[in-house]
Amino acid sequence: MKHVLLVPIDFSENAWIAACYAAELAKKYDWNIQLLHVYQTFSRLLATQEFKDAVSVHNIAAAEQDMEAFNTRFRATYPDIDCTAACMEGNLNDIVLALIEANPIKFLVMGTKGASGLVNVALGSNTYELIRHSPIGVLAVPASAKSFKLEKVGFLTNFKENDVEILKDFIGRTSPSLQVALLHVNEVNKKPKNEDILFWQERLMKDIGINELTYHDYEMVNRLDVNEPIPYAVERLVEEEAVDLLLVSYTRKSFFRNLFSRSLPKTIANKLTIPTYFRKDD
Repeated sequence: MKHVLLVPIDFSENAWIAACYAAELAKKYDWNIQLLHVYQTFSRLLATQEFKDAVSVHNIAAAEQDMEAFNTRFRATYPDIDCTAACMEGNLNDIVLALIEANPIKFLVMGTKGASGLVNVALGSNTYELIRHSPIGVLAVPASAKSFKLEKVGFLTNFKENDVEILKDFIGRTSPSLQVALLHVNEVNKKPKNEDILFWQERLMKDIGINELTYHDYEMVNRLDVNEPIPYAVERLVEEEAVDLLLVSYTRKSFFRNLFSRSLPKTIANKLTIPTYFRKDD
């Protein structure tokens, strides 16, 4: 059975960009695509059951019509990709987590939207909830990602033990032939020792089987507890290393949790200009 990329969509152009990125990823690794649209149940307390049923019928018809148009466009653009499409009523997080548990899904691929944040409620706050709870990675694709390239990934690291497992999981789901750049943000005058960096590089290459691994750091001007400069530092690292995809781990105690918690939508939309893969670490 082929592995699947699950792509939640809201039929916007940003969702289309995410679906196209997923399709190129699927072509690269011979995966299938599952398009998913989740719509909400109408539940106003004062409405009659008859009215609720009528709204539900309308929502189902509208969703299926939009999905048919989206899927037709997708199949015309990517005729060689094995793609299925489904509309489901309910809670996006619950449905996605259930699908992950029951199917061989490699990644979630979700779109982001320019300066106004993640696509909408369904792909906004829920994206963060999925990052927090999904047992597999969530790949956020910005609207600017209109071409596909995946040769070099950048991994934000804080030299913690969980970094090994996070990177191993990603490489295991893609390919050890990818170039990997370790990216690290330093506090002022707290640059890691060269021997420690070399030890970490050698360990990752040995444990994960990566063919090419480099290291690049950036020293902060301000304290790490000042949030605003951190996205700038990450952006600089991404630009200087010219990575195609950014890899970020999420843990309750992670330094990067502070970067990508409450300000996640704003940070992704305004600061990160390349596809970014978030992976929860238990």
